[in-house]
Amino acid sequence: MWSYILGLAALLQLYNSFQFFLIRRRAREPAKIITGAKPFFIKKPGKTVAFLIHGFTSNPKEMRGLADFLINNKISVSAPLLPGHGTTVERLAITKYPQWIERVQQEIKLIESKYENIILIGNSFGGNLAILAANSSPKIKGIITLATPIFFKYEKFWKIILFFLRRIKLFQKKKYYTPEYEKLIKTKAKSYDSIPLRSLVEVLKAIDKSKKELQKITVPILAIHAVHDPIIRPESAKFILENSASKNKKTLLINKTTHVFILEDKNPKIYSSILKFIQAL
Repeated sequence: MWSYILGLAALLQLYNSFQFFLIRRRAREPAKIITGAKPFFIKKPGKTVAFLIHGFTSNPKEMRGLADFLINNKISVSAPLLPGHGTTVERLAITKYPQWIERVQQEIKLIESKYENIILIGNSFGGNLAILAANSSPKIKGIITLATPIFFKYEKFWKIILFFLRRIKLFQKKKYYTPEYEKLIKTKAKSYDSIPLRSLVEVLKAIDKSKKELQKITVPILAIHAVHDPIIRPESAKFILENSASKNKKTLLINKTTHVFILEDKNPKIYSSILKFIQAL
């Protein structure tokens, strides 16, 4: 019985490796950005720019509502597209976490000559990338994290599942906790429907790296988190503040039940808190 199970697992792992080989070959062809997922930069008068970093499997479209709010308040915005995102989920499957960090740092270099104040705003995993890029330019004057993961709910259980599952499977179809949230994600973010399990391992590596980087951060930090986030434990925001070296750090816990709460239409408290934080720098 056990020999049969082990043999089947070995065959599945071999098939998984072959499929990944084919994906790498297809990735040599030029990638087309999906509609609405392109990076954007909108300039307004002033010396401050908000640098918006989208989350894992998503794209800059999810930051558009916040971007429009900031633009209306005369703050320039820059929203890059992370490698492997906004194209195909196969592209994401072959991407490593240093590529995401490098892209963020490159984009910061492009805008730092034009502005005196750069504010990093990262949604979900984008917040981890903001933490990792915090010391990449002296022009960075503040960081805002939105639902940024440090601790996942049922983390040990899911890490065990991931350890075995990624050896026999390349992609995992997303499961949305409500039909309303599924509609919200698909219409306002246009993120991938599946998660590349190899890339999820890269995300976990980057999160661990961001935990260690917190002690080097001295710029002001605002951590915003939903109390009833179904994916990330709210202690994540507390950890970010307590482990950073910043003397100016604030947290905002909101009564939301969604993870990507920035997509919701009614966000006056969140938006006003972000604007107040930026204007006080």
